[in-house]
Amino acid sequence: MVEDATAATRELDPATHYAAGSAVFFMFFAVLFGFTGLYAERSSGTLARLLAAPVPRASVAAGKLLSGLLAALAGMAVLVGATSLLMGARWGHPAGVAALCVACVLAAMGLSAFVASFARTAEQAATWQSVMATAFGLLGGSFFPVGSWFVQLTPHHWFLRGLADLHGGASPLPSLAVLLGVAALTLPFAARLVRA
Repeated sequence: MVEDATAATRELDPATHYAAGSAVFFMFFAVLFGFTGLYAERSSGTLARLLAAPVPRASVAAGKLLSGLLAALAGMAVLVGATSLLMGARWGHPAGVAALCVACVLAAMGLSAFVASFARTAEQAATWQSVMATAFGLLGGSFFPVGSWFVQLTPHHWFLRGLADLHGGASPLPSLAVLLGVAALTLPFAARLVRA
């Protein structure tokens, strides 16, 4: 019987698992403010003014996405740095960690856009997004390892798996592919949020 010698090393130590799980959990809450902000702008009338300007609707959506992306990435960068210094978390090679963080933020933004696109108010969007973020955090193993097949349905699992692969010397490309696939399928729903 042949065993994968790197399988045992493809696990995160407890400090890193907790740090990474917390980072991805709270990042899902960070991205929801960009989309709920669109509802607030719609109710205050500023969205109508933006759409009346000679600016394509896609640019308005892209601006919201970019601001959410930058805020979430800044939060992730702070958490990676702080947990490395204060908790001794070992995230892995910086380029791999950065790629996983960007892919995970894009997936979170896409899923948040998908959920928010069906809401009628900012409060409804925030509630639905919070429920999604909490459920994915619990089911995806953010706080403790979950050994069931449905963990693979969450971006949290793929982010943590990508970090574990990176930690064990394996390629994080499968995890990156899944996260970017989720983003590609769900980010177009952001365009529905910028409707008149």
